Amino acid sequence: MNSRAGTWIPRIPMPLPGIGIVLLAAAYCLLGLGHAPWKTEDAVGIGIVHEMLVHPDLAHWLVPHLAGEPFLEDGPLFYMLAALTAKVFSFGLPVHDGARLGCALALAATLWFSREATREFFGEQEADSAVLLLMGCLGLFARAHLVDGENGALAGAALAWYGFARAKGAPRHEARAGFKPGLILGAGLAVVLLAKGPGTALPLLAAAIVAPLLSDTWRTRAYLACLALATAIAALLFFAWLAALEALSSGLVSEWWRAHTEVFAAPDPIRLREQVQLLSWAVWPLWPVALWALWDRRRRLRSDSSLILAAGTVAALALFIATRDVNEIYAMPLMLPLAILAGAGFTQLRRGAANALLWFGAMTFCLLAGLAWLAWFAMMTGIPAQIAANIAKLEPGNVPRFSILAFALALALSLGWLGLLAWSRRSPLKGASIWAAGVTLVWGLAMTLLVGWIDYGKSYAHVAESLKAALPRGCVASRNLGPAQRAAFHYHAGIVTERSSKSDCKLLLVQGLASRSDRIGPDWELIWEGSRPRDRERYRLYSRK
Repeated sequence: MNSRAGTWIPRIPMPLPGIGIVLLAAAYCLLGLGHAPWKTEDAVGIGIVHEMLVHPDLAHWLVPHLAGEPFLEDGPLFYMLAALTAKVFSFGLPVHDGARLGCALALAATLWFSREATREFFGEQEADSAVLLLMGCLGLFARAHLVDGENGALAGAALAWYGFARAKGAPRHEARAGFKPGLILGAGLAVVLLAKGPGTALPLLAAAIVAPLLSDTWRTRAYLACLALATAIAALLFFAWLAALEALSSGLVSEWWRAHTEVFAAPDPIRLREQVQLLSWAVWPLWPVALWALWDRRRRLRSDSSLILAAGTVAALALFIATRDVNEIYAMPLMLPLAILAGAGFTQLRRGAANALLWFGAMTFCLLAGLAWLAWFAMMTGIPAQIAANIAKLEPGNVPRFSILAFALALALSLGWLGLLAWSRRSPLKGASIWAAGVTLVWGLAMTLLVGWIDYGKSYAHVAESLKAALPRGCVASRNLGPAQRAAFHYHAGIVTERSSKSDCKLLLVQGLASRSDRIGPDWELIWEGSRPRDRERYRLYSRK
């Protein structure tokens, strides 16, 4: 009881106790079920899972396929997990929601192994702070609930960092002490390689190799044995998969190599400026706290775990700068070493900095939550009229539907958030819990109050169903159809198109723009046209005359 507050309600300890972190992490991982595949990566990932379930043969499980063709930008491992969860829960969930349970498992593994790695590196309190800050990372929240191979790679990277941490604590002069850490590190590297590819594994490999060169902490028989075993395990599994790839179809390995090298390009000043702008929010609040941790430990870096984490961060940053596209998905390998460093730094933050982070998070998430409730109320009641009109204009044709379950869950999340703000104890470590809870609140409100409105604009379901209703019998060729669209048309309507320019199909599906002609020629007659609301893209179906 808090006698000074004059109330019987006990104060919530800060940082959150173990059961509080578990409940918050469960909400963070599970919120997001109940919506259709979204453009782009989510639709592609669910399309791959759909292929695995429709064609449960070895070839489709070893090689990801999208709408009838090999998809070599990712490995198969994460999609295998998503396909298994979709199959197991098919009695009560559609494929896309069953697949997202695979995301939830991968995300839970990421949080757990990140916490365990931080605990081995720095301690228990730092471990709690690290996992809370990782949950509060804006870039992770934007990507963690999409069915994408990068989420599987992130779980593998967390396992690998745990292997690093176990290797550090092993007896220095006993090579056999590196056996268990080597198994963990090797398994983590293999998961990264088989879920995404060598590019995402490069920062981990770079950190592992340079660690003995940077610090004598890692210059031990146990660590060298760990590194040798891990390299052997990861290489054996990865090259066995590549051999199976080539055995299934000659030339697949070269196509795979081309797909993984095309994502890189020489640094460009314009792109670099965009990348810096993206990183400023995508790895917030990890990067300022991690920088403080390095500064605070600057005099003991060579004997401290921070050095290998800094090496992994630098390698991941170099990889991010070398990528051709500016996308937060390529920032994900940065998040784990930064989160572990931030966990160590957060416990040492000055009171002023800790309070600033706390109140900035509290005000930001209160504002966003208030806007979500206002938007929902306006959609349901038409009041305020101007806001309701603006929301309707953004997604014309959407009909709001009230759900008592969604409302109850959103109300519970909001009351829990207010309770955390009002009844949690004062502590320099409170900010980490506020960021994790705030991100969970905003995501939860979006997935309860606003999910129907968001789904209406981001889903291809109604376009695919309209196309299916208008489609005559016969094969369909396609032109300019992107991966997400091919996946969505296959998943929602069972339509698989031929992309060869020499196709003899009498039907042609073209993806174009509303303002431009398709220049299809006089031999073709337009028989259907569709698009998503407010989308500049148009899908037109032609029939050969």
